[in-house]
Amino acid sequence: MRYKWQLNIKGIFLIFSIVLPCSSYADNARDWQNVPDDINILFGYYENINSNTSLDSSLPVDNASVDADLYIIRYARSFDLGGHTAGIQLIQPVAYLRASLDGSPVLDDTHTNQGMGDSQLALIYNLFGAPALNSQEFRLWTPEMFLTSAIWVTAPTGDYDKTKALNIGGSRWVIKPELAFGYPVGPFWVEVNPMVTFYQDNDDYLGSHHLAQRPLYAAEGHFSFTFNPALWVSLDSTFSQGGETRIDGSLQDNKQQNVVLGASLGFMLTPQFGGAVAYTDTTHEESGSPDISTWMFRLQYAW
Repeated sequence: MRYKWQLNIKGIFLIFSIVLPCSSYADNARDWQNVPDDINILFGYYENINSNTSLDSSLPVDNASVDADLYIIRYARSFDLGGHTAGIQLIQPVAYLRASLDGSPVLDDTHTNQGMGDSQLALIYNLFGAPALNSQEFRLWTPEMFLTSAIWVTAPTGDYDKTKALNIGGSRWVIKPELAFGYPVGPFWVEVNPMVTFYQDNDDYLGSHHLAQRPLYAAEGHFSFTFNPALWVSLDSTFSQGGETRIDGSLQDNKQQNVVLGASLGFMLTPQFGGAVAYTDTTHEESGSPDISTWMFRLQYAW
């Protein structure tokens, strides 16, 4: 029983991920499962990303090839709010980018950029199925069906230069409300997370152009299996649609509709220390949609 809660310390955590700053965090399997009250969790990530976007993966670029090394520090804390588990999270990415764009007057060769990404704040509240419990109570508790809500706020704090085509930050505020539903069936977990992302306009897009973007709707699914209390695997999927952009009022005909599939593995090395490995790849995308593949490696420590 001693590993029962350690396996779930990733709960109320939401990562991750595809390319990052503006809203492209994707959840890993079992990220939203319950944790005891007053738990602190520190996450460290490394991601290797290949895409046709800058770090803001909601903005695809035709004929682009972008490789990114992404490093993320993430802090999460759980607490009791009216008898339900709640949490707060702070996320700060740092990235190194390499990009080329065939036939472009802007990127006529391989270019690089590095710096701080946009900071994120997440507020999380369980609606049902994740009661607030101390560590002793949690060890005796049996996981059950749950529904948890969250709101993500991305601030335009990252490095951004309007004269450059390749940027780390997005230069706009982003808000993403999300729901996370989970249902245990023996050693299996079925999880579904719908979300919608709203974007502020960017008045400094590629010089002095005005960028506006419609909401992007998405749903993630995870089907995971527990081998033992310290090891699980998952099949993962994401479907997204919407997010068409306007530049200086002109529609860009780039409404997104894509499917991302992947797999992940989670493990615990000690009751407090563990990690995860995941791979995702875009298996279907409409013209103008992001095409992204990602390797993710994560370590976390709870206290």
